[in-house]
Amino acid sequence: MIKVMLQKIDFKMLATALGALGLGYLTMAGTVQKYIHFADPLNEMAFACITMTMGVVCLFSIKK
Repeated sequence: MIKVMLQKIDFKMLATALGALGLGYLTMAGTVQKYIHFADPLNEMAFACITMTMGVVCLFSIKK
């Protein structure tokens, strides 16, 4: 049962989704500001929204 379920999951998309969602969360928490210097708070908000959207879209595509 578990082997069949693991064969249906695309782990590249799952890793991408977790990475994008994590990056979006860290952006909202302010941790990313130590490494990426945003010119405006709107740029930071757009970056967080885009990464969270990318994570959700990748979650929809984890099934093969």
